[in-house]
Amino acid sequence: MKTRNGMLPWQSSSSGNDLSVEGGGSLINGRRTAQVYEAFMGLVTLGSYRSFVSREASRLRPNPKDRAVDICCGTGLLTRALARSIGPKGAVVGVDASEAMLDAARSHSLLPTAEAAAVSFILADASRLPLPGESVDLATMFLGLHEIAPSARLPALREVQRVLRPGGRGLILDVSSSIPRPLLWPARVALIAMEGSDAWNITDPGVPALLRQAGLRQTGRRAVLGGILELVEFSRPLKREPLPPASV
Repeated sequence: MKTRNGMLPWQSSSSGNDLSVEGGGSLINGRRTAQVYEAFMGLVTLGSYRSFVSREASRLRPNPKDRAVDICCGTGLLTRALARSIGPKGAVVGVDASEAMLDAARSHSLLPTAEAAAVSFILADASRLPLPGESVDLATMFLGLHEIAPSARLPALREVQRVLRPGGRGLILDVSSSIPRPLLWPARVALIAMEGSDAWNITDPGVPALLRQAGLRQTGRRAVLGGILELVEFSRPLKREPLPPASV
């Protein structure tokens, strides 16, 4: 169920709509990227990315009434997969700082059905999520953390910790902090060429270390794409734990 302004009832009224152009370039270039993003991901993963995303959304084992947030949602591929996995009694919000990506996400968005959760998309910064504290059961971020400025990565994960309810769970897919040596330099050159040198910095200290600093507990870790990427499962502890000092 949505409110009159199109938002889900548990969303904050502050949606961060002052963000109009993604940091990576002009809106025109952003729209071109958004138009080809899902096809590109299918190409570089030999056609396996869509099924991988659906499988990982199901692996989260969501409950029928779960509320989920997909941060740096891009064109909404994972957002839609979460909506199908959760079912019609839940709700999913996709958040992205790119208007172009969100336009593409809305164009692909699921029509309301008896099988999928309600889906909403918000233009907002990952380090300022427009959601109340402890309002989310599941949080995901696929291939988005390395695109955030290094100084904003830890604040973004602390936002995840804030909005997750105690015991809430999540998944992050990003560049691995332990890429196999034969793939290290090719991966580094490719990532810097495509996304700039700041993207590579995600490997130091790496996603697991950033999660710990944000007060989140790693519960699993798997290599993806030959170890170039890693999928990190995490949860918010039931009891508040002291935050470790930031090392970045």
